Amino acid sequence: MKKLARVPALLLAVLLLCFYTVPVYGAFDQTVLDSIVMLRTGAPDENGTMNYWRGTGFFVGAQGENPQYIVTNCHVVEEFILAGKALGGGELFAVFGQDNEQEAYLVDYDYEKDVAVLKLEKPTDLRTPLQMFEPQDSMLGSEVYAVGYPLAADMTIQAVNSYSKEDATVTTGSISRLLTESGTGRRLIQTDTAMSGGNSGGPLVDENGAVLGINTAASNLDQNLFYAVSISEILPILDRNSITYSMYQPSADNTVLYIGIGAAVVVVIAVLVLVMRKKSKAPGEAAQQTQPEAAPAASPVIRSMAPQHAGQVVQLHHQPVQLGRDGAVCRLVYQDGTPGVSARHCQIYYDQNEGMFVVTDLNSTYGTFLADGQRLSPDAPVKLPPKSSIYLGEVANTVYLEVE
Repeated sequence: MKKLARVPALLLAVLLLCFYTVPVYGAFDQTVLDSIVMLRTGAPDENGTMNYWRGTGFFVGAQGENPQYIVTNCHVVEEFILAGKALGGGELFAVFGQDNEQEAYLVDYDYEKDVAVLKLEKPTDLRTPLQMFEPQDSMLGSEVYAVGYPLAADMTIQAVNSYSKEDATVTTGSISRLLTESGTGRRLIQTDTAMSGGNSGGPLVDENGAVLGINTAASNLDQNLFYAVSISEILPILDRNSITYSMYQPSADNTVLYIGIGAAVVVVIAVLVLVMRKKSKAPGEAAQQTQPEAAPAASPVIRSMAPQHAGQVVQLHHQPVQLGRDGAVCRLVYQDGTPGVSARHCQIYYDQNEGMFVVTDLNSTYGTFLADGQRLSPDAPVKLPPKSSIYLGEVANTVYLEVE
């Protein structure tokens, strides 16, 4: 029995050894800051008075070479374009730090996709290029980081700024959805990574420092919803302008991770088998009773009873889900022309602490109703227990709130 008592300690030691030999992942790659730049634009109004804006961009190019080209949002340089560019009195500069900025030139842009490419007069040794990686469905839920120069940060706290790479803001969140915008075909990344004005044009990167998207916009209806244009929208512009860029390729480091985890699992199984064999051979000891497996955790869901959805179920996670006809934002999407349903009709989330669903009407035209016909007040959250139901405009658009 004394030998068996040592098994848990041995098991713990083996596990710690295995995991200490595995690389640590999940932290923001600080080298990303070496690739971003603040963009300053200016344009005269009808009276000739200059107005100024700022945004963010990041450098692309061949790895190991000084970069010359900058990727950003089209709306970051929109006023510069509308002014007639430099010939119309517009200004466009890349700001590397206090008293250190260089004029930038517009190479190409796509207004509908909201992407643009700029260039410096010559390559710079002040920044390095970022690699890019097209987002995959398998990345849903994975951690991402938005990097940029949000104006709100400087309006909230009057910090001493040089607008260098050290003044950039990094916020973290996760990918909640990959979608295609109706009308433009633009591929977007939906995330809960906080962004605000000035973040536009900055990179949305993964834990490897690879750019997945270009930070673009925040939802006007939900403070937890933000969007980035997928990096796949900028690649055609780079290609048609013969601009060199680098795509991220997963390295062998991931193989080391999987081998380390696999080795830990094998060791754990081997030790457990040894323990069970010794226990089965010990004289005079009663067989250990098998403990029943824990029931899987309940999952909150919404279930649409509308004929067009055929009982479609949407799982609720840590952020609200919107319902309506706008496919760019809503998780439960109704067909255009569905009677009683607005573009962004209502939102629902599940409060884990109280075990309640929280429903909010988003100022819809036709209203959100409880099962008894009571209409919800716009923008006023209402808590409902599991097994409740609501409907959007008409009873045919009933949605059940369940915990499965």
